[in-house]
Amino acid sequence: MTPLDLQQWLDDLKDWNDPNPAPVLEEHEGFTVVRDDLLDYGSKIRFVDWMIGHDPLNASIKEWCFGACPANGYAQISLPVVCKRYGKEAHLFMAQRSMDKLHPYQKRGIELGTQYHWIPDGMLNVTKARAFDYMIQDPQTRKVLPLGLEHESVLASIVKVARALPIKPKIVWTVGSSGTLNRGLQLAWPDAEFHVVQVGHKMSEREIGRARPHEVPYKFDKAVRIEDAPPFPSAPTYDAKGWRPMIEWYKNIPGGVKDWGPILFWNVGA
Repeated sequence: MTPLDLQQWLDDLKDWNDPNPAPVLEEHEGFTVVRDDLLDYGSKIRFVDWMIGHDPLNASIKEWCFGACPANGYAQISLPVVCKRYGKEAHLFMAQRSMDKLHPYQKRGIELGTQYHWIPDGMLNVTKARAFDYMIQDPQTRKVLPLGLEHESVLASIVKVARALPIKPKIVWTVGSSGTLNRGLQLAWPDAEFHVVQVGHKMSEREIGRARPHEVPYKFDKAVRIEDAPPFPSAPTYDAKGWRPMIEWYKNIPGGVKDWGPILFWNVGA
């Protein structure tokens, strides 16, 4: 997204304000942490709010469809909350599994009202295709969300939320798979240094943006060990994996974290 494109989207969002409680900032071991685990539903409920509830182009959309959420993904928690707020439905297309083996996030998604479409042999390309097939049956009232929920309005929402924080960080750390959050924050703070800890596939240059990428010794669906976890609630297969690489990165730097800050770590959920 170019600066001109960003400004045009920010103009569209000028009357929108995040309806959720403001992000809580806490200091932990010298780092400033965005505690969006305290939201209960994750940061995505901030970033998709305008697109689902306020974009006039989506006024007729009643069913939001998503075929790119893994079993441990937070979208199945965030989307139904935002959809319910605006009288809409969240439809997720996911690999079929027995009900006694559902991930805790899937169980919570059911409780929150997510409409699940369980797909046999549900590889990513298949679940994405099934979401599209469902949407095309009634494109006037259904819409498919993009991979990583990456949309210009989502990036602009990230920028608006970030710039409203009472901090202008010098360095920013997040975990990343699609990289949407990290790249949105890159747009918000163009002068800051960025780091992204890869928790899924090897991210592409486009997904990384101008961040420095870091790898972790965990498979995507494996939870972080207790000794590597942060000192606050954090999604064990996602955000929590970013804490130890950040700590180790500054461990042997003369002067410690204080001379490099403020350093911000964005905790999406728990």
